[in-house]
Amino acid sequence: MNQFHLFALIAGLLLPLQIAFNNKLTLFSGNPTTSSLISFSVGTLALIVYSLANPTAFQKSLQQLSQAPLYAWLGGLVGAFYIISSIVASPKIGIATFLALIIGGQMVMSLVLEHFGWLGTAVRSISWVKVLGLALILVGIILVKKI
Repeated sequence: MNQFHLFALIAGLLLPLQIAFNNKLTLFSGNPTTSSLISFSVGTLALIVYSLANPTAFQKSLQQLSQAPLYAWLGGLVGAFYIISSIVASPKIGIATFLALIIGGQMVMSLVLEHFGWLGTAVRSISWVKVLGLALILVGIILVKKI
């Protein structure tokens, strides 16, 4: 396991916590949109502080953004949809079921993106082994949902 595997593992461990934090915030705010906005605002503040720790690199990266294709700016919209979906759906279906469905959706889209090289991803053909892996994930979703 290298550092990138570790980062992914830690991110996976933190996602259920993020959902629980946001759900708790929604209990107090009474509004999933408000809680999502607060979640993004706190994250934005943390990223600003982190970025300002190295202002030269931050300024250079800002200058290079003009070269990004328009679709590259859509990540924030996807993130907003994810956050509000987690706040609305996970209290109804459970965090484990919600994340199992998220993982299934992520795997389907990942395989399609990489198979066709969409959005500039490296082309990695879909193989029977990958399809089997996806099928096992789908079985896992069914098992988690039934428990």
